[in-house]
Amino acid sequence: MPFPESLRKTKSRLKVWEILEKSSTPLTARQIAKEAEGPESKGVWISSVYRALEAFEEAHAVSRTFIKDSPEALYSLTEAGHHHYAICMSCKSRTELPECPFSEDKHLHTADDGFMVVGHTVEVFGYCKDCQDKMKKEK
Repeated sequence: MPFPESLRKTKSRLKVWEILEKSSTPLTARQIAKEAEGPESKGVWISSVYRALEAFEEAHAVSRTFIKDSPEALYSLTEAGHHHYAICMSCKSRTELPECPFSEDKHLHTADDGFMVVGHTVEVFGYCKDCQDKMKKEK
């Protein structure tokens, strides 16, 4: 996914974008700031990371996920197309669900018969197989 054309390309935004592009899992703002640190880089202030993420979210280029009992949100680039994910509460890995629970043959019913659905987000939380295996070994 290309950098949003509607946004100015600042050093901090470009760095945050680069980190999100390289990541295979959603990241917290703190993880992004830590990843931005390096021998050839002065890093990015955490406040700049949050401002960049907010701008990306407003441009619909980044998705924000909240995990139950976690104080920090996870951020990832918004993927083109229609996707739903199962997110591991331990390692934060994401697995795409095989089908949409609101596909054409399944209708969303509400108490208000006049409600028109224009979009939805489905996120399922649990533990991936690897994390389940680790938890069993720890018992």
